[in-house]
Amino acid sequence: MRFVKVTYRCYCTAAVPLLLLGLPLMATAAPTAAINATSASAIGFDNPNFSLPELGSGGGRFIEANQHKVLGEWSLQQLGKSAPLLNDPWSQEQLESLAWQINAQARSQAPLALMVINNASINAFAIPGGVMGIHTGTVIDANSMDEVASVIAHEVAHLSQRHYEHRDEASRKALMMQIGGLLAAIAASAADGDAAAAVMMGSQTAALNAQMAFSRSNEREADRIGMQLMAKAGYDPRAMPRFFATLNQKTQLNMVKNAYLPSFIMTHPLSSERLSEAQSRANSYATVGLHNQSDPLTFDLLKWRLKVLSNQVTEGDLLAAAKQSTGATMALAFWYGKQGRYNEAAAQFSKLKNTAISSTKDKMAFDVLLAISQGQVAGMQGNWQRTESLITPYYNLYPERRDTKMLLADAWLQLGKYNEVISLMKPLVQSREYDVEALFRMQRAYELLATSNRQSNTTLSQISAVNALRYRAKGELWQGEYNDALVSLQQAKTLVQSFSKASGSSSGFNSRPLLASIDSEVAQVKTAKEVRP
Repeated sequence: MRFVKVTYRCYCTAAVPLLLLGLPLMATAAPTAAINATSASAIGFDNPNFSLPELGSGGGRFIEANQHKVLGEWSLQQLGKSAPLLNDPWSQEQLESLAWQINAQARSQAPLALMVINNASINAFAIPGGVMGIHTGTVIDANSMDEVASVIAHEVAHLSQRHYEHRDEASRKALMMQIGGLLAAIAASAADGDAAAAVMMGSQTAALNAQMAFSRSNEREADRIGMQLMAKAGYDPRAMPRFFATLNQKTQLNMVKNAYLPSFIMTHPLSSERLSEAQSRANSYATVGLHNQSDPLTFDLLKWRLKVLSNQVTEGDLLAAAKQSTGATMALAFWYGKQGRYNEAAAQFSKLKNTAISSTKDKMAFDVLLAISQGQVAGMQGNWQRTESLITPYYNLYPERRDTKMLLADAWLQLGKYNEVISLMKPLVQSREYDVEALFRMQRAYELLATSNRQSNTTLSQISAVNALRYRAKGELWQGEYNDALVSLQQAKTLVQSFSKASGSSSGFNSRPLLASIDSEVAQVKTAKEVRP
């Protein structure tokens, strides 16, 4: 089936998540990891003999995995093009850590990427190739990290059970019709939620009848296995029915207000039977007290930071909450910085320095966010040397963290340390080739390097200019701007050829390897441009 100008993601414009409403999400082909009877019993699973089934094998799975890889990469390109992404490295770090931890309990293959969508509704998605996403509204409306984990666990369960792969062909086509509308909706949602809902309605109606029974079965299984994965990862399974209750309350409120609800809510409701079943299953797990909730300070910091970054909070809200919430105090300090009220920001940061934290994990999250927030505010004031001094110790202490690297790169770009930026970002773009933020910093570093060497070193300046165009093209590729990427690469190729001709053989410049790399990149863009799921 061919879609025209749509993005490939499971998306819902109402305040009710797709993942909890009966839509079976598509899955990667990675083999699932069995959970042995001893560990299952120890953590309180419903069935001590439970194990995730090993589904399929051989060449078919290999072909399927490669097809899903193509779909996953194409999905990321469309997300980069039209989704309202929230690019906050610290928030991304927390949510990725949670998702990867839960995923590891069931699947040997890590997700390809986790995208954070700047949207106030409760929703999450998972699609072939291991692309996962979560709306900021899901975190903001949750009451604990355990509840956020319940959403992620439900998605991972859909992936691990390969619910999409085991549909019959007619049902797959129906699902693709429905997803087509959901994908088109995400672009509309950035400007007009009602328009997005209308986009979804037409494509869903034709697909609903073919999906209903199968979806309900998959949703129950995803609930059940999601709880088991939560328990194995150290999260409270009872958080799932608690989050269901929040979801149900919002659904009822929307109905009372006559708010628009997509048609699948009526045919795939969060029924009282499903709520009861989830609560009954959760009761088989040990009770976890409020003081034992997972990473309470990290959740508090994350929730309030997302509120500020998504502009869902006022100064009054922050001042009131800051009396009791460390996360709100941190968010207030950052908010003051954004408003140019630097003395007030400094006063809030001073209060935070005396925060006592017992949990090692919470302390790491707090310390890094405090340094990042202070560093960002220092950058707003043009004091990039202070940003560098604040972030460098944490970069040295946690070299695996992406969030510190991104802010350190920003400081180095301002301080003229262009080669250092390139060395810092290159491993990131090699391991996460879709990382548009890292690609942009690489592009900018090469642009500035080209300018700074224009007089003193012509060869270095020309090569830097070529590399700036190449990294610009990589960023354009992962934003779905295929024609722009081809133009950038053609400009890079022309520049190499012109410089090679002008410098002659005496310069010692060999253009062949660079031209070969550019040709390979052109082929990659053309291949991506031709993908039609």
